[in-house]
Amino acid sequence: MERALTGRVALVTGGGTRLGQAIALGLGRLGADVAVHYASSKAGAKDTAQRIAIDGNRADCFQADLTKVEDLKTLATQVRDVLGPVDILVNSAAGFAREAFEKTSLETLDGQWALNARAPYLLTQAVLPQMREKGRGDVVNIVDIGGVFDAWSQYSAYCMSKAALAALTRSLAVELAPLVRVNAVAPGTVLPPVDLGPETLEALRQRIPQKRFGSPEDVVATVGFLLTGPTFVTGQIVAVDGGRSLG
Repeated sequence: MERALTGRVALVTGGGTRLGQAIALGLGRLGADVAVHYASSKAGAKDTAQRIAIDGNRADCFQADLTKVEDLKTLATQVRDVLGPVDILVNSAAGFAREAFEKTSLETLDGQWALNARAPYLLTQAVLPQMREKGRGDVVNIVDIGGVFDAWSQYSAYCMSKAALAALTRSLAVELAPLVRVNAVAPGTVLPPVDLGPETLEALRQRIPQKRFGSPEDVVATVGFLLTGPTFVTGQIVAVDGGRSLG
């Protein structure tokens, strides 16, 4: 897969921090020119773009509030103007709200929906003409085992939004074929929330058949496989979770 994405332009949302940053760097190592989107992590996005550029790729960072419809359209246009037409879109940016169902506010519900489901929908619409211009395209949605394979208490708004993104993945794989392939990756515990204590982390670890947490690189490798491996793969949701979703 070395430099297999040379000549392609990838837009990675949430690319300035955590998993999105790892994915952006991974695509850079594969040779892609990378647009690193960020909402507020400007320093992280700038660092990511600089690290990608060291390898000889073009890279730049782009700010947008993905919950604002006008920002989504502007983001797609700005990336095209700077790096050229996008032919890889990785929808990684997400909010992770923990709130009991009865106490979930309309603000929380709308926020989770807008960022986790509506934004990937509209951003894919916005870059689709660019993919048609390039004559090819790949969309990789980062979903979650929560809401897609598992039901989680206290995360109803989050799980609902990720389930919607999984459904969108399958629908677009049918509707946009054969020009655009659409797949998704569902990570398990690869970057545990930083506020979890050691006892909670150990309890989580014991639920995983492999008895360990994964790493961002496990997800990066899976995204890389979907983009550079067999081209007869579309509409698939790949769990990267050490077997946790098996129950």
